[in-house]
Amino acid sequence: MAGPTWRCADCDTYNDAALRVCHVCETPRAAIRRDAPEPSSAKKAAPRKPAGPKKAVPAKKSAPAKKSATAKRTPLTELPVTGGRRTPSHLRRDVTGTGSPTVPGLAWECPLCAYRVVDAMRCDRCGTRWSVTARSLHEAALAASGPVPVRTPPREATRGEMVAGCGCLLFLAAVVITPIVLLILNWSAVTSFVTGADSSKPSPAPSASGPCPKPMAEMLPAGTGARLVAAYSRDDLEERYAFCRTTAGKVFYFARMKDGEPYGDPTEARKSENGYVVDFVPQGTSYHFRDGEVAAYDEDGKEIWTGELVPEATAD
Repeated sequence: MAGPTWRCADCDTYNDAALRVCHVCETPRAAIRRDAPEPSSAKKAAPRKPAGPKKAVPAKKSAPAKKSATAKRTPLTELPVTGGRRTPSHLRRDVTGTGSPTVPGLAWECPLCAYRVVDAMRCDRCGTRWSVTARSLHEAALAASGPVPVRTPPREATRGEMVAGCGCLLFLAAVVITPIVLLILNWSAVTSFVTGADSSKPSPAPSASGPCPKPMAEMLPAGTGARLVAAYSRDDLEERYAFCRTTAGKVFYFARMKDGEPYGDPTEARKSENGYVVDFVPQGTSYHFRDGEVAAYDEDGKEIWTGELVPEATAD
């Protein structure tokens, strides 16, 4: 500290000579302790001369002490800057004034009135001085918020729990997939059940076999030993159709228009890829028996009509 100093009578702090109050506790300078060291003078006092007639000597005025450029402060205990309500600017005073000294970064709670003081050594409400035992605003905020909840780390699953989880997943997969597989494998049965169709009913024989009926064989040239190769009926009509093959390999067509009537004269037919074809030469028409239906064509090959056929086992 440059220049002459004076010692505070309250806190024993050395202050700059230009200050009127202690920059720590604000004690006036008037109460100066006697044990404060006096500034050393450069010159020693001259020895006394023998007593003689005294002359009136005018008193010299002492030159005022020069003020230092910057007044240094004794460093205080550093405290962390914490949150809190900042002291208004009109309440913060400089150390040369009469208010509380400004200490940037100091934030504490007054132990007397619980007022939050920021950047000041004295409470702005009750005037209590700061001490090292005062609680900082950070500690006050932690005390007001209560205990911090402790988060428990997630527990890892044991091997038994993992096996049980996999078993549950496999069981659910089986419950879902098994009905789907069964539905695909039995799709025909399911559709028959839904539509009401009886899928267990045997389908009729696609073609007849055996010897050609005697009345029909007698109408064939060299009909002895002829065989019945096909027989059909119509659901919408009473017509019946039959085909017989002779021992010579020729196929003949028979037709009956109504039940109970005999079959008409035979007409020679020919075998096709999927049935038989009967050509009526005088009329120029033809019948095609194929794939469970009969179709009639004119001489130009234009389709005249079609009918659905029902395979029969005999020609009766």
